Amino acid sequence: MKTIAVLGANGRTGIEIVKQALEKGWVVKALVRDKQKIKLANPNLHVVEGNPMRIDEVTKVVEETDAVYVALNIGRKTDMPWSKVVSPLDLLRVSIDNTINAMQENGVKRVITVSAWGTGDSYKETNWIFKFLIKKTNVGVAYAGHEDQERLLRKSGLDWTSVRPVGLSNSEKQKSVRVSIKGDKKLNMTISRKDVARFMLDIVDDEKYYQQEPSISSE
Repeated sequence: MKTIAVLGANGRTGIEIVKQALEKGWVVKALVRDKQKIKLANPNLHVVEGNPMRIDEVTKVVEETDAVYVALNIGRKTDMPWSKVVSPLDLLRVSIDNTINAMQENGVKRVITVSAWGTGDSYKETNWIFKFLIKKTNVGVAYAGHEDQERLLRKSGLDWTSVRPVGLSNSEKQKSVRVSIKGDKKLNMTISRKDVARFMLDIVDDEKYYQQEPSISSE
């Protein structure tokens, strides 16, 4: 049985990580801004109300864990690409910096983050639609944050994996996951949040993904 920390636990992908980890019998320490938004009741779930941009509050969930999952993202008022950004622009950079420092201070090595296909060297793999969204809309604000996140992870000395999913869906149907490392496979355009969470939990002890940035889609 593992004990994990989840930052961004009440987001649409974060809550899937929490649910599936609990189904495995794992202990989950979830950092959320508002406890009332998590509607799960489980003796293995420990909800901590706090802000990932505050190091002391991140430390509360990171200490005494086996792995840390970061499912934070830059929020917009709606899912429309030009919708107003409502998160602090430096949310991802400050939060991952806090996470890295808290992990180093508490001897926790494994961290898995949700990034995005099109971040870093995967930008060249994307089609014109993704490139347009990244360069010309407010979606690009999140991508800039993920770039910062990955840059800090590379320098951290931790056993990190930055998972880069393609377009996210809310599909309930489980599908196999296609994994591309440095563009070695052509990806499809969507993957469900459930499958992203399942992949992230499945690779927690898989050393072939340490210090890697796998892009993933549905088969």
